[in-house]
Amino acid sequence: RKSEIAFSPLKKWLFTGEKVFDLDGIYNSQNDRVWATSREEADRKGGFREKTKYPKKVMVWLGTCADGLRTPVKLENGTMDAEVYINEVLPIALECGDNDKMLGDD
Repeated sequence: RKSEIAFSPLKKWLFTGEKVFDLDGIYNSQNDRVWATSREEADRKGGFREKTKYPKKVMVWLGTCADGLRTPVKLENGTMDAEVYINEVLPIALECGDNDKMLGDD
């Protein structure tokens, strides 16, 4: 119950996670079949897939605490460094509970 959590040490915990999404998507060739009589015909029917050498990525950060889920933070360049963390993620993370927190790192 939420009333029991109100005075619990769990109220001080912030659990976080990040996920990087490749904008090209994930391709599994074992899930894709093309029926053709030759390799050339298979290529014409889409039997090959070009892959971007440096695909664009987006990272999403999300945290949760006793107060509930935090607002997701979308990082367009796909990476997080100290400056991005301090400017974009930390203000959202500090919205949880009181000032006496523990971080449950992933």
